[in-house]
Amino acid sequence: MCTFIKSQDRHFMKMLNFIKNRLNLIEKQAKINQMTPVHYPPITPETVYAGLAEITAQKGNRLSVVTLENTPSNNSYMDLFANLVRQHGKHPAPYYAKILGASPRAFDGAIRCMSGISAHDWINEYLRLVACDLLEHTKLTFKEIGHILGFSSSSFSQFFQAYQHMQPYQYRSIKQNNWNRGYHFD
Repeated sequence: MCTFIKSQDRHFMKMLNFIKNRLNLIEKQAKINQMTPVHYPPITPETVYAGLAEITAQKGNRLSVVTLENTPSNNSYMDLFANLVRQHGKHPAPYYAKILGASPRAFDGAIRCMSGISAHDWINEYLRLVACDLLEHTKLTFKEIGHILGFSSSSFSQFFQAYQHMQPYQYRSIKQNNWNRGYHFD
């Protein structure tokens, strides 16, 4: 009987040592995991928008034709989203969520997480950058620019006023004539 108890004690001690070693290993892993988290810079429209392509009458007037390929952000989801905005222009965020196979809420959350702004604001900021470039570097009419960006004929000026805080004609004259009359723009 005594040998049986000693045998059980040895087995118990081995199990106890095994558990202690496992706990030590888990504690070491927890300390490693508590290292400083990596912070990635937000992926904003400014980081992916590459500017205008050479615009010719033969190429047409689609947004993907007048803009250069986006600069890669090293995030495939954001790159895909940015390229969709470049190809399709002004559409609501749920439109892009559907194309990417996500619910609108999950899509908006993912874009917020990676960029710091909502998908709606990301789309509008991207289109604002393109609109500013088109106004400054081309002689296209406001109606043509609105069409390229995917706006109805009357809504482009309203969009530009809301996001750039001036009318498109004011922005164009300031940029093309180097006039700065107290307007704030990027």
